[in-house]
Amino acid sequence: MRLNNHIVTILAVNITIGVWLTASAEQSSPAAKAVTINAEWRLRYEDRACTDFRLASQKHPQDELSRVRLNVSATPSSNTKLFARLQHSYRRNRLNGNTDTQEKSGFQQLYLDTTWDKLALRLGRQELGYGDYRMLIVSNWDNIGFTWDAVRFRFQSNPWRADLIYGRPGMFPTSNTHPVLYGIYANYKHSSRWQSDLYLLRKEVIASGTQQRIWAIGARPVIQLGKGAKLTAEAVLQSGEVGAKHLKAYAYWVRLEHALNRSGNAKVILQRDFASGGNPDDTTLHTFDQFFGTTFAQCSRMGLQGWRNMSNWRIGVSGSPSPRWEYTADIHLNRLADSRDYWYGGGGAPMNGTGGKPLRDPTGAAGREVGTEVNLTLNYSLTSDLLLSAGYGRFIPGRFVRETNGGFADHTDWFYLQTTRKF
Repeated sequence: MRLNNHIVTILAVNITIGVWLTASAEQSSPAAKAVTINAEWRLRYEDRACTDFRLASQKHPQDELSRVRLNVSATPSSNTKLFARLQHSYRRNRLNGNTDTQEKSGFQQLYLDTTWDKLALRLGRQELGYGDYRMLIVSNWDNIGFTWDAVRFRFQSNPWRADLIYGRPGMFPTSNTHPVLYGIYANYKHSSRWQSDLYLLRKEVIASGTQQRIWAIGARPVIQLGKGAKLTAEAVLQSGEVGAKHLKAYAYWVRLEHALNRSGNAKVILQRDFASGGNPDDTTLHTFDQFFGTTFAQCSRMGLQGWRNMSNWRIGVSGSPSPRWEYTADIHLNRLADSRDYWYGGGGAPMNGTGGKPLRDPTGAAGREVGTEVNLTLNYSLTSDLLLSAGYGRFIPGRFVRETNGGFADHTDWFYLQTTRKF
């Protein structure tokens, strides 16, 4: 992997600014901290067989990914912080004998934090992620990482914390969709045993030439039940317009976690997920919109199931048998909420079958059985600065896939190896 001249120039500018801020901080404020600089390099290899659920039609797609991040943080005064994350990402994909290479460089984050007693302002390129990232994602898995050019104004006074936010996509935005996000996201912490997020969000975007204006109001309580048990839930109501049509949709999920031993380093997980669906041809739409969120690792480690038109169960275990080892193992039972609607993937777009055809049966005769996914992940800390990761998943299609995909419903496997080195 090579760094181009543009990156080298930005790196030099950041180091120069950092040195200047350090000198200024030491002279102007005894409470100011020195500039800190650290880096992270992540390498990942992914392989997925049978992307259209027909084994005979294609070779295995393979992804080779690399991501380098340089973080620069400075505190010129006791109530001011500057943060910059310079990133270079590389991806080479091989599918059906073809090779596609992409390289992207730029500031993944670049913001200023300022605080005044109970108030705080964050201005600039930043991540906006809350809760379980169902509506707003912190995309650390993605090779680029989704960020916003945003303003976040925070008020905090126990037991409340509230963020007013306004933003547009930051790093490498899609120019033909023009997304806008604004709203309020609050957290109420009643005690150490229970708390709740409350939010009202607005999404405006042009998708496939259609203007979308959607409101979402939701709540996410977290309750410690005692004896190692925790209950987390989230419920969302949506209304708005998609082109000339009205949208009325809803979604919820509930997760119960229970520790299997006194140390709490092993637990069993039972989770229920639902998101409304409906006939896309109706005058009123009922397909839930997952905004700018993701269900990766929540409803599908393989990215095959989004929080749209779905009715799923998850059964899993996770734990850390030693300080160096972590594991997760899950089974996902996937169904559609409405059999006349599409099956949507983790990114919110319809899943495709043979010939790139979106999978849907307008009559509903294909039923709701999408399929079953099983997956396993392992993390091993070789040192405090070097993490090794691996994962495997298998998806076994159900009746819906077979009947909407020309009779093809072959299983698909997914595998990855990853190393993360911190400097």
